[in-house]
Amino acid sequence: MPCVVQSLVALFSLSLVWPSTVAGAGDACNFGPTHHSHLVLPQADTLQGCLKPEARFVLSHGATFFCPHTFDVKLLATIDEPEAQATLCENHFHSIERGVSSKMVLRPTLPAGGLPKLARGEMTSWQSPVMYHVHNFGKDNDAGPDEGWNVTVVRNSTTTVHVQLIYGRQLDVEPRPASLTYLAHSAGEPGRAILSHYISTSGPSGFDQLLKADIVEAAATKQHRGGDEEANKARAIELRETWPTFVTIPARADDLKQRLMHGDDDVAGVLHTYDSKGMPLEQHVRLSVTLDYYAGTSDGFAGFGTMCPMKAPNPQSPSTCIPSH
Repeated sequence: MPCVVQSLVALFSLSLVWPSTVAGAGDACNFGPTHHSHLVLPQADTLQGCLKPEARFVLSHGATFFCPHTFDVKLLATIDEPEAQATLCENHFHSIERGVSSKMVLRPTLPAGGLPKLARGEMTSWQSPVMYHVHNFGKDNDAGPDEGWNVTVVRNSTTTVHVQLIYGRQLDVEPRPASLTYLAHSAGEPGRAILSHYISTSGPSGFDQLLKADIVEAAATKQHRGGDEEANKARAIELRETWPTFVTIPARADDLKQRLMHGDDDVAGVLHTYDSKGMPLEQHVRLSVTLDYYAGTSDGFAGFGTMCPMKAPNPQSPSTCIPSH
């Protein structure tokens, strides 16, 4: 039977967003109104599934180690306008068929303090006046859709999304993980995951990534290796949709060059859950990448190559900046 997993949220509770952050400096960091780009990835694996009225999408905010984007936010969303949903789905899946970038971006403008509210689940909808098909992001933190990104504007009308918070965390100064670390989000079906790289620090670990993967118990076997397909389905991991679960890849360093990529199949991983007594449990799993959607360091969407790169007099983040540096 599928195993309903639970997250080790407490492990990172000091970094989560629920309490209000430091006043004053934090308020200055969260200025606005400001554009806040979000990658949009359909949960569905087919165009037909993506076009259904009930289809849902995982949105990933373009976070950075500098103001005003110092919150890693993941949302589960529905789209109001059928035309907007069709435009997004058709561009995404037709691009996959052609073997080119399928990255889709919405870009709402949020008021001052809007991003922390979004990260606390206090904002349940927003609108984007534009939709981009992104062929490439930029070469540095100064890049954007008007200068540096290679984009096609596929919609110049309002797109309204209704969102449920599935992850929200204020970025801070953390140690580099001992091994490659992801957040495992549900992709809507047992055995299907959307993985996002856990953001900890700069350097080799300083990268954002969003991808789709199959996730099964380590005992499951592949059909093409002589295994039983029905037995494999029974061993599919079922992830909850309310909050991600941490998954680590012990054999790989937390490094952009060692990230999961297209072609990675049956990679050994560990899902960090807990047992019936509430004690930590390491569940051994296998991961197979089905879509390598996005990876970047400092490209005008993500900004993780260096800590706190924008020096004073720019607003300084109280969580990612150290005054003496």
